[in-house]
Amino acid sequence: MTFDPTDKLSDLAAGGPALFFPDPPAQVTFNFDQGIAAEETFPLDDFRRLMGEVLDRDGGRALEYISFGYEEETDQIVYLPSYIELMLGHTGLREEVAAWISKTQDVRGLGADNLILTSGSVQAIALAVNALVNPGDGVLVEKATFPYAMRFMQMRGADLRTVEIDEHGLVIESLVERLEEMRRDGVTPKLLYVIPTFQLPTCVVMPEDRRRRLLEVAEEYDFVILEDSIYADLRYGGDPVPSLLSMDTNGRVIQSHGFSKVLAPALRIGWITAPEPLIHALASVRQDLGVSQWICRMLAQYLQEGLLDPHIERANAVYRRKRDLAVAAVREHCGGLVSFEVPDGGYYLWLRIADNVDWEKAQHEAAMNGVFCRPGEKFLGQEAGQGYLRLAYSHAPDHELERGIKALGEAIVAHAR
Repeated sequence: MTFDPTDKLSDLAAGGPALFFPDPPAQVTFNFDQGIAAEETFPLDDFRRLMGEVLDRDGGRALEYISFGYEEETDQIVYLPSYIELMLGHTGLREEVAAWISKTQDVRGLGADNLILTSGSVQAIALAVNALVNPGDGVLVEKATFPYAMRFMQMRGADLRTVEIDEHGLVIESLVERLEEMRRDGVTPKLLYVIPTFQLPTCVVMPEDRRRRLLEVAEEYDFVILEDSIYADLRYGGDPVPSLLSMDTNGRVIQSHGFSKVLAPALRIGWITAPEPLIHALASVRQDLGVSQWICRMLAQYLQEGLLDPHIERANAVYRRKRDLAVAAVREHCGGLVSFEVPDGGYYLWLRIADNVDWEKAQHEAAMNGVFCRPGEKFLGQEAGQGYLRLAYSHAPDHELERGIKALGEAIVAHAR
């Protein structure tokens, strides 16, 4: 008899949500599901060269948990404080990232001690939630948002409330309504998680005046803002908007970011930027032994050589082309049955399917024809998400964008009433 572990599961595992990446009902031919950097943008030659150079230069030290060196006079190994390297991450990369953020976002007074390196920005978000949120604390998120972030908050037992978004991002009036509800209910607002630049999944951008008002509300109601900036550098149209981190004058904004979207996902190097006391708090709830010394040393050299910004510029040219191909294909093949805004950046088109389309049948037919997209239910819930679709164009080859969106359009048109 095969062992059945069902009655051995914790409440957390037994009550967990369905997989965020469920198996499709048919073989995937056109994968528009996950927001992944385009393979043709990966800086393979630079990585190949730098990984070897790091080993040649640093030898086995590049493969340790922590950095160490030699005292020249005694020829003895000298270990750096393990707390710094294990809990905060490689000092050299933290210094380079701090300098890059200071330059690109015009943030003053930022140094290595204001960063903690993480296994992707997902771990950065998890650390922030674990360090700040107790069961029953008030946490606010945009109505449609990153599902993993919400899962971390639910696991902490947060009192989670959603805030409306529109074509300009988070709606301040809705945020104030939720905060007043919390006040009446005796709930202490602790954290707002927001993606102000190329929001997930809608790709909208919050304008500067609304960001300024958001910072005022945070001060008035006394909560921390976690700014998810993972897509912010993927801009290939429109005018840049200052980050919340750069506009913050009171130390209320912490920012998560990483290399997965701008370089390559397998690096698994992200970070969070915050005042030092909060960085120490995040480090105190960390449960792993840090990130790869080898990769961190390679990335530190990559930034030191000034390679990141030119790479982002080249990558954004690729995504601009892919966006334009996807937009043209949706307009041509979806028969006027889909509405959307053309984004200035990010990886996605957020599609609204017309009410006269039987979306359940259309979605199934598209999937059976090999088209795999992320349904709106994964972001808005089962009821509110019906009729929405996130189409990720970033990773698909150019020819697949045309053919796959044609197959999607045929399914939509076939089930219009």
